[in-house]
Amino acid sequence: MKLLFFSPIPKSLTLGATKVLVELSEELEYLGWEITFITPSDLLGDSWYNLKAKEFQQLYSESLRDYLKKNALNYDVIDYDQSCLPYPREEFSSQTLMVARSVLLSYHFKPELVKKLAQPKQNWKSQLKFILKQFLQITRLEEIESEKRIQIAHRTFLEADLINVTSDQDKTELVRRGIPPEKIAVITFGISRSRRPLFDQVSTDLPLEPKVAFVGTFDNRKGARDFPRIVRKIWQQVPNVTFRLMGTKKLHQSESEVLQCFHPEVRNKIEVIPSFEPNNLPNLLSDCSVGIFPSYIEGFAIGLLEMLAASIPVIAYDAPGSPMILPEEYLVTPGDTAEMAEKVVALLNDHSRLSVARIWAKQQSQQFCWQQIAKITSEIYLEHWKKRQVIAKVE
Repeated sequence: MKLLFFSPIPKSLTLGATKVLVELSEELEYLGWEITFITPSDLLGDSWYNLKAKEFQQLYSESLRDYLKKNALNYDVIDYDQSCLPYPREEFSSQTLMVARSVLLSYHFKPELVKKLAQPKQNWKSQLKFILKQFLQITRLEEIESEKRIQIAHRTFLEADLINVTSDQDKTELVRRGIPPEKIAVITFGISRSRRPLFDQVSTDLPLEPKVAFVGTFDNRKGARDFPRIVRKIWQQVPNVTFRLMGTKKLHQSESEVLQCFHPEVRNKIEVIPSFEPNNLPNLLSDCSVGIFPSYIEGFAIGLLEMLAASIPVIAYDAPGSPMILPEEYLVTPGDTAEMAEKVVALLNDHSRLSVARIWAKQQSQQFCWQQIAKITSEIYLEHWKKRQVIAKVE
């Protein structure tokens, strides 16, 4: 079986959206699939790097459309992002299974959340500066762009033969928007067979000193505005605690930019690692006690899963993505920084409970492995491909 992956960003193990496709591809090849991977450079050349976001989106979608009109029949399955193909199904080969994938579901970016995430961190200088930059106008533009992305995704989903999402919350939202449930497959992500042994080497024993971990970019969607309050509340109750934030580079490029978001009295408690090699992450997590993940929207929370794999129990927001991995006791209402801090402090102060939680964390992570996920993906794609052949004969 021939499967074509289209990615709207470069192929890389350090970029979450393509990392999962690369790791899934490797496992599908073990199962006998023939995988082709096409990125923007393959369609547009390296000049696409110079395009503005709107220009790139339109040009990429049109180029993908033209490519598939000519080449779709050469593949059994074509797997593409929700933002890429809002065109009539009949333009492409009726025999090819067309799968729209969501790594981060556009529907979740509702206007009220877009406005909330657009607000600056909570200090009066940044608030005043933001107001002077016409807060209402800026957020309205963000809302308009979000609505456009939702419309493109909705059209893409309607025209696809199958929709691949990563959480039950995604499926619920798709059904609410009128997508037939039988057209939706919920398939999670996992940890690759090459990296799993590195995580397995991390001991479940308690670290010598309390250290709180976070893996993810430092931006408002991931809870950057909430971090200062969470960190300060934990530090006030556990004075010897330290924090390690890993993979922060995005909105804030450097360590100093991230630290400027925190109160001066806690900055010496925080270690910032803007980027890291994926295989180095288990070692970076090996002396951390508890994790936090105050993200407002995820597709599937890979950073959270990686912390669990390193024996780190994680407290997260009860927002799209995290409930697929964590039970209710590890979840808090989005934005409730006090409750998140309280749950972290409770674990840090109860060594017996924390020891049990660290063993549980490693065991929980083992439910999510790419070998099993690839097998599920293969079975679902083959099932729907067979249905597509019946439809193609009728057409």
